[in-house]
Amino acid sequence: MRRCTIFVFVFLVSFPLAAQTPAAAPAKPVEQKLSGEALWKVLLTGNLKYQGGEIDYDNLKNERTALVRSQKPPVAILACADSRVPPELLFNQSLGALFVVRTAGNVADELGLASLEYAIKQDWGTRLIVVLGHENCGAVGSALERGDPVTPPLLALVNRIRASFVAMGWNGDGGDVDLRKAIEANARASAAWLTANSAVVRDAVAHEKEDKRVTIIPAYYELGSGAVTKIE
Repeated sequence: MRRCTIFVFVFLVSFPLAAQTPAAAPAKPVEQKLSGEALWKVLLTGNLKYQGGEIDYDNLKNERTALVRSQKPPVAILACADSRVPPELLFNQSLGALFVVRTAGNVADELGLASLEYAIKQDWGTRLIVVLGHENCGAVGSALERGDPVTPPLLALVNRIRASFVAMGWNGDGGDVDLRKAIEANARASAAWLTANSAVVRDAVAHEKEDKRVTIIPAYYELGSGAVTKIE
């Protein structure tokens, strides 16, 4: 089985994102760019393989060689630092396909935002940003608990996450919000934070040309099943 990859063979929606290539002649990425929604469907196709345990990484040596001088990842992932949530694996993607920023609670600070702006501003221009929350997120769970962490950086993190609970009626007692709903609210808030705090991201999302436009999708990953779903 061939891995679902990002850059080559843009004839169908369920094609590879960065197709495997023969050892003798690695294929060059095509110039045609996909929309964010089309890229999202490709990621979901890869996720279906991952759910079935069919991930493939059998061409890494050639991929490393082909990517030494440049990269052109069309998808950026803002994911949690949780060890159970490796974006490349759960979307069945290999080298060069995903531009990944990871922090506890999948929130972006100034430096994480700079990384995403970088991905947007390159010639290859990322066209999809997935903000990936996940089941049983410890950072979100900590934000729901009574009391505050003992270090300033951890307090800043939980306060940032807690801000996403306000519309859900959270009052700080730890018992008012379902954990999954809180995780989804945090992913939506993290996605909204990107456009609220970056003119680069706002302009890219609103770009009049489809081949320059960036789509942002908040999503939820189930640890047990391995399934990724869009958060509406």
